[in-house]
Amino acid sequence: MKVFNDPIHRSISLPKHCVDVIDTPEFQRLRNIKQLTAETVYPGATHNRFAHCIGVCYLAGKVIEHLRNKQRELKITEEEVKCVQLAGLCHDLGHGPLSHKFESVVNRLLPKGKKWEHEEASVLMVHHLNRENKKIGLTQVEVDFISDLISGKPPKDEVVRYKRYQERRFLFQIVANKDNGIDVDKWDYFARDSHYLGLSNSFDLERIIPFMRVCECVREGVTTEEICYRDKLVLDLDAMFAVRWDLHYRAYQHRVVKLTESMYGDALYEYFTVDAKKTSPEFGRMEDVIKDMSIYRQIDDQIFGTIARSKDNKARDIIERIRKRELYECIGEFMDADSKNVPGDDDIQSKLKNKPCLQPYCSEDNLLIINHKYDYGMKEKNPLKHIFFYTKDNNKKGILLEDEKMPPTLPAKIQLRDVRLYTRIPVTKEELPGIKKTVTEAILPPVSEEELTGIEGTGLETIVPDRTPSKSPSPPPSDASNAPSRPEKSKGKRSPISQDEAAGKKRKLDL
Repeated sequence: MKVFNDPIHRSISLPKHCVDVIDTPEFQRLRNIKQLTAETVYPGATHNRFAHCIGVCYLAGKVIEHLRNKQRELKITEEEVKCVQLAGLCHDLGHGPLSHKFESVVNRLLPKGKKWEHEEASVLMVHHLNRENKKIGLTQVEVDFISDLISGKPPKDEVVRYKRYQERRFLFQIVANKDNGIDVDKWDYFARDSHYLGLSNSFDLERIIPFMRVCECVREGVTTEEICYRDKLVLDLDAMFAVRWDLHYRAYQHRVVKLTESMYGDALYEYFTVDAKKTSPEFGRMEDVIKDMSIYRQIDDQIFGTIARSKDNKARDIIERIRKRELYECIGEFMDADSKNVPGDDDIQSKLKNKPCLQPYCSEDNLLIINHKYDYGMKEKNPLKHIFFYTKDNNKKGILLEDEKMPPTLPAKIQLRDVRLYTRIPVTKEELPGIKKTVTEAILPPVSEEELTGIEGTGLETIVPDRTPSKSPSPPPSDASNAPSRPEKSKGKRSPISQDEAAGKKRKLDL
């Protein structure tokens, strides 16, 4: 056992098989991969994936030991404990520079139709790590099991591995829960990110773990064994998802954070496209890099120092702009975009292409569209409806809660989307207002007087979207116990608007 002093979980004791993995070049690389890209707004958010992975490993071990001690009938083996811990430790080995943003950069560089996620690299890195470091000594069965735990589910064509998933589904819900999103990965980064961002975190995982148990559940007509929670914890779990919403709203999806992250992504893209073959001077083609872990493990956040010193003018100039805070200029923003019927990225691009006066600012190469999405982790779905609970009277069978037992703090609308448009080329202060107005009118044509007159008195008045950009809805409070200033619950009735209010909808669009 080795003890680590962690600012979040205090003293962490990890067994030798975990320490052996930590002491490898593949894992040590995570010291140079930042957990967040938010330090342009939150200067203290400089923590890394290295500490996060150790924290997830600790929590994974804590949860599986709790289940093993509390429910001896599950017959959880030493091999299963070991693999769950190692899955927690290795789950982020595949992250590249900029963490999640790196995925979109890679996908821009890949041939059309191909999609890549960092979990693929994590799985490849586990195999590579075991092969290159003899002291690890994992069997092929163990490596495959760890890979499946990281992915959340094994491939269906792997019959033996998929059978284990069907019979021991609860093991796959500890590190990467694809069923409802409650897993130790989130528990660690909620606490860790809140700490380094300087934001409060009302979610208490120490209250959750004692009430976790494995029960028989029926999901989509199939009987499975899943992790369930005592029914009285529904408010605590709601608080957990509220913390997620809050972190996305205030930090992960912050306007400046997303913009600087995208600019770093552009610099990385330019660095890997110095010639027609899309190769970088040092690492070659990205399509080959993500398959070869001996090369991939050399890429971390230090690449931006390399770019800043490189001869590639485009990539180097973008890094210089970020350092001088000369960020891309915003030429349009639409808050709560779905309620205003703001179209998707492709439609926005095509609408702006038809406006010669917006060129070259809105050309395909110069327009940057950033979507800010805030939800509970399952897009428009409510994850609380996908969690199994047990009751005081029956702790053997899991049940899904009925709507009337859902927390009163739940918003009527789970997912919100804000859209911001930027141009990659400089804009003068004199040009900016006109460009913003033209962009807004192109995407959201003003409602005509005839349209307003035609619907007055029909009860449909409130359906007319407000075309004027407005402030984004207030985020939920960081102290989720006081909740609910998340989007307010719908009262069900629509109250007709007055003639004056209807006329107000014709106000000029001026960003």
